[in-house]
Amino acid sequence: MKKNILGLIVLVALMFSACAQQKKTTASKVVTTKKENNNSITFLAMERTPCFGSCPAYRLELYSDGLVKFKSWSGTEHEGEYEKKFDAAKIKALYRKFEAHRVDTCAEAYENVIPDLPGLNFYFTYDGKEKQVMNAYFGPGYFKELANETDSFSKVDATWTKTADKK
Repeated sequence: MKKNILGLIVLVALMFSACAQQKKTTASKVVTTKKENNNSITFLAMERTPCFGSCPAYRLELYSDGLVKFKSWSGTEHEGEYEKKFDAAKIKALYRKFEAHRVDTCAEAYENVIPDLPGLNFYFTYDGKEKQVMNAYFGPGYFKELANETDSFSKVDATWTKTADKK
């Protein structure tokens, strides 16, 4: 009889400690989820580097207030430095696409296995920290999609203001 009572006490103690552990885990998951939702990109730049041929080489900087800067040094119709104000909501929508892919967790560089291929580099400020992803072309496939969407802001025309020439 004493063994049954002792076994029952141990069983009840284990059940209570298991419940206490579960509550603690659940609480930490809630905190983690809230922290992840607070992370956000506040600046994004994309750079396409030259190749041995005539590949366009330029840098796009997209600011959260809607300002976009385009700096081209070769292979584009409009070389030099230009800027234009876009709708800030469109820039932030692009930021959210980068955030959805958790680019903050990507490697800082991927090995370039084709030397002549132009580089694709991203620079961004995520949750107040600067991050870069070099040779993104060789990283996760979604970088190509994100690069194409970022390129939609690079169509320089008469609505852009030329700010300076690169020398």
